[in-house]
Amino acid sequence: MKTLMTACGLVAMLAAAPAFAQSATPTNKTTAPSVASTEGAVDPAIARMSADQLKNKEVYGTDGKEIAKVEGVVRKGNDTYAVLDVDHLVNISDKDAVLPMNKLHMKGDKLTVDMTKDQMQGLEKWQKGKYEDIKGALK
Repeated sequence: MKTLMTACGLVAMLAAAPAFAQSATPTNKTTAPSVASTEGAVDPAIARMSADQLKNKEVYGTDGKEIAKVEGVVRKGNDTYAVLDVDHLVNISDKDAVLPMNKLHMKGDKLTVDMTKDQMQGLEKWQKGKYEDIKGALK
């Protein structure tokens, strides 16, 4: 009977352990702003990255070819967006567009999006003053 009670107690503790782990507050926070968004589920690998880590990363489309470059990360309300250079003309860009962070994914070490280059051209154009820059990522 003692063994049964001990086993039941152990099972109860193990079942509750994930709940305790989820409610624990991390003790070593970084000062870099998170790129997480309330707009939808952001790829966990991207959510761990800072705006500086994302800046200048190439973005690959559905065909596996490079279709854009991250210029920076911005916020509008509670939503976070990547500012993408979609025309790729050596920093002479009038075609920077915003893409919700939940549309980007990490596949290995590549930043990808389930879009084609033509679809990227149809994204909302980035407008200075309409979005809040995250940690000086845009110049």
